[in-house]
Amino acid sequence: MTDHDHDVGGSPRLPAARRLLLGVGVTVLVVLGVAVLIGRAAGFSRVRDEVANADSSWFAVCFLAEVVAYVSYSFVFRDAMRRRGGPDLGMGLSLHLTLASLGAMIAAASAGGLAVTYWSFRRAGHATEEAIVRVLGLNTLVYLVFGLVAWIAALLTTIGVLGDAPLGLTLPWLVVIPVCIVAAWFTTEPRRVERLTASDRGLALRVVGYGIGGTAWVRGLLRSPDAGLPVACAAGYWAGDIACLGAALHSVGQPLPLAELALAFATGYAAMVLPLPLGGAGGVEAAMTYALTAVGVPLAPALVAVAVYRLFGFWIPTLPAFAALAFLPRAGRSLERAATATSGAHA
Repeated sequence: MTDHDHDVGGSPRLPAARRLLLGVGVTVLVVLGVAVLIGRAAGFSRVRDEVANADSSWFAVCFLAEVVAYVSYSFVFRDAMRRRGGPDLGMGLSLHLTLASLGAMIAAASAGGLAVTYWSFRRAGHATEEAIVRVLGLNTLVYLVFGLVAWIAALLTTIGVLGDAPLGLTLPWLVVIPVCIVAAWFTTEPRRVERLTASDRGLALRVVGYGIGGTAWVRGLLRSPDAGLPVACAAGYWAGDIACLGAALHSVGQPLPLAELALAFATGYAAMVLPLPLGGAGGVEAAMTYALTAVGVPLAPALVAVAVYRLFGFWIPTLPAFAALAFLPRAGRSLERAATATSGAHA
């Protein structure tokens, strides 16, 4: 690794504060617009009654569930950073960077979150290609667990265990997830990875190669003897988020069997995976609300439950996320110190 590999500048280029505030304002308007449209379909009086009768004691469960989710994701981030001789950042710095990536995602869509994560790996001493591979590998691992959770939930509801759901909701998960896993396994066979990730190809093929490299990184991680911790923490991230939605449904008196809950969550959350601006605000609310109605939750309580879920899963974390973004240069200095300490220990 050369000295140039450590020189990545101050911090990722993100929108100015004025543009960020404007974007948040637009996001609020979009979410309110979606809520009004769904509320009109559900009946405003029914939505008002659901809000008035909501059991706020479940809100504490929502908050704690999201704490579990963010801490679990920080563990996955920390593990991806320290593997194969990388620095161990500690939980405080890992959580800081996790929140900063959320803030960047809100500010600049999914690309912003990826930019902060990539910058973090570079400042921690990883070379350019290694940083890209680890960023993609980190996300691949997290969404692999997400896909497996969705597939298991779809299978259980299809056979009527822990819930029930229409075939139109379950079939896409039952088909797409195995196809993706088989394709990933095929392309990451060791004899293919070297050929598919060669750096002397065109830009488009290099981009594909980075994706394959990230997937191969996950395959290697899963074969390691200590793979259990990052996989369990990735599962903990999704479990916390699903538990938050479950508590929100309890607050409006509409609890769901576990498999139905996980399936509705996954179907609605899929909107966030798309490269939508400002964390997919609006699209996630609509998709998750109608996913809940597909498993039998009436429209009005579904809308209120999703609003509660997004309050604790998105809006409340926005405040510490923006604070983490503001202190990103300080985190960069901490990353450099961690990288230097690791290099010294390996010297």
